[in-house]
Amino acid sequence: MSSGSQFSSAWTGIGKSWQNGQLAHAYLLQGAPHGAALRFAEQLLGLIFNNHPQVKTRAHPDIVWIEPQSKSRQIVIEEIRDLIRQFSQTPFAGGWKAGVILCADRMTDQAANALLKTLEEPAAKTLLILITDEPQAVLPTISSRCQRISLADEDEEVSKHWKDPLLDILGELPPASVPEAGLFAIRLLALLNELKEEFEADEAGRLPEDLTAKESKALLDARSTARLIEARTEILRTMLRWQRDVLMLVLGQNEAVLNFSDDQEPLKRQAMLCTRAEALRRIAAVEEMGQQFERNLPAELVLNSFFSQLV
Repeated sequence: MSSGSQFSSAWTGIGKSWQNGQLAHAYLLQGAPHGAALRFAEQLLGLIFNNHPQVKTRAHPDIVWIEPQSKSRQIVIEEIRDLIRQFSQTPFAGGWKAGVILCADRMTDQAANALLKTLEEPAAKTLLILITDEPQAVLPTISSRCQRISLADEDEEVSKHWKDPLLDILGELPPASVPEAGLFAIRLLALLNELKEEFEADEAGRLPEDLTAKESKALLDARSTARLIEARTEILRTMLRWQRDVLMLVLGQNEAVLNFSDDQEPLKRQAMLCTRAEALRRIAAVEEMGQQFERNLPAELVLNSFFSQLV
């Protein structure tokens, strides 16, 4: 179990609910879909399925896993209908039925509305777990029918793969020339590629054993890509917070407002080289980079464009 206070406190509550037979029929877990929130969901599933080994590999016949896998990164109504159908069937093991929806904010309106009836009229011994790092994007009619647990501050497991290398890059900004900007882009691209390889290796050990080679490859690519997108989003948020710290120092704000108080030396150095307009332009450049990634532009092109703007 995570030693984080949110995780521990929430899990204590789950344990009491389980012992008293008062487990909620639906939970909305706020946190990284492949970080603390997923670990919490797996632990909860382990509780109700007696730590069955098929929980970790997502192969348990009484657990339905749904996550965005199409190019549009959406969860469509057909997937929710399949979940509802499986919930209506007799459990294989004679106990619970459970469903996990990763990136629940990616449900289309049709899919979310189809899920509503299941939330309003839950069958006995059914558990629905929705996981999202953007709970505000989940329909209020959905979130209001779930018990909400925030694990947003417990995702060191996700950031440990990239945080220190990224802060090294940020601390050396800005590039002095366009060629140097290209070197910064290469370093960050290499970091993203390393993350993809780590995620592929991790997910390879979690694949169901009954898949064909083609199915395994497709599922492995979908899961590792989803984790990479998740990590990349956090990387961009970190870069945005860094540039906002630079702006705060340019504006003469107190150091107490900084997100990266341990990195004041490089932040102050960068602030001395910036005007207010330049600091704002750099923040806009990070936001633009995120929009370009959303449009699925090549990472090398996106990163080269960003770092060139910092010269």
